[in-house]
Amino acid sequence: MGRSVPSWRMRVEAELQNLVPYRRALAPDDRAAFDALLDEVRQRRTAGGMLPTMNTWQPAVLSMLVGVMAELAALSERIKTLEERHGHD
Repeated sequence: MGRSVPSWRMRVEAELQNLVPYRRALAPDDRAAFDALLDEVRQRRTAGGMLPTMNTWQPAVLSMLVGVMAELAALSERIKTLEERHGHD
């Protein structure tokens, strides 16, 4: 039996494709940051598909936020390690 509703993965890819004109209008540095956010969504496709919602953007934005927080935690840990190595508080 076929699906009556496209999977979240298919819906989010369609939404991300709709953002191509926006991406093209960004400055190169901003474009790289934007691409990184979209990669966070793609890396968390399985988790995004677990939310029972028709709203594609809720799981997408959550995935972006989780990615940003993971990067922040990694950078904070790196700073802490470097500070300890160099004797700073």
